[in-house]
Amino acid sequence: MSKVQALNVAAPSEIGRRTRKAVPLPGKIFALLCIPLVGVAVYYAPALTALGWHVVHGNAVKYRGLRVQVPLGWTADMNQAGDDFQANPQGVTLQKPPKTLNLEARGPELIYVNLLLPDARSTPQQQAEEWKSLFRQSHPISDFNVAAPADLPSGIDCLEARPRSVSRDMPAGAALACISLQQGWLANYAGTRGNVPLFQQIIANLKPTASPKP
Repeated sequence: MSKVQALNVAAPSEIGRRTRKAVPLPGKIFALLCIPLVGVAVYYAPALTALGWHVVHGNAVKYRGLRVQVPLGWTADMNQAGDDFQANPQGVTLQKPPKTLNLEARGPELIYVNLLLPDARSTPQQQAEEWKSLFRQSHPISDFNVAAPADLPSGIDCLEARPRSVSRDMPAGAALACISLQQGWLANYAGTRGNVPLFQQIIANLKPTASPKP
């Protein structure tokens, strides 16, 4: 073998040794430890996102003078850019995402809160009756048990619908629609039965903090 050929063979070997020495052992260990940590962070991304929302926004939001509590694990979305209070108020949507990215996990649970608008064609009592009728139509008795929840604060009127058939693989669901003519708001819930008391707590604490902006 000539001297030139020997140098060509030795050069890649020397480069490989230098490359291996360029990454110290602690760096390799750190990289190996980061891989599972990144995987865990991605898997629990929905829960971490909700936690980050609370760090930035706290535990409540205000919409048109109405203070809405946002429980830990939930986030709130207010479309203020497209909000037209007089014609089309957007309201506030609270969402509880699944804790993980598990494909078999149940979808997000939702709470919607908005202000009531005056209607020249009907009285507030007529609006409430129309609201009840629409809720019953969207939850027929053939598929749902519909009833008014007990132990609600004075001035709050609600209807709750529970599916007659429940899957063994999924948590039991419930849907609620509530209205307060005295305080001028309406609220809806769609999610598991386990969070119904939390929804009732949120609407019980809905209090106007100021006159809504025109």
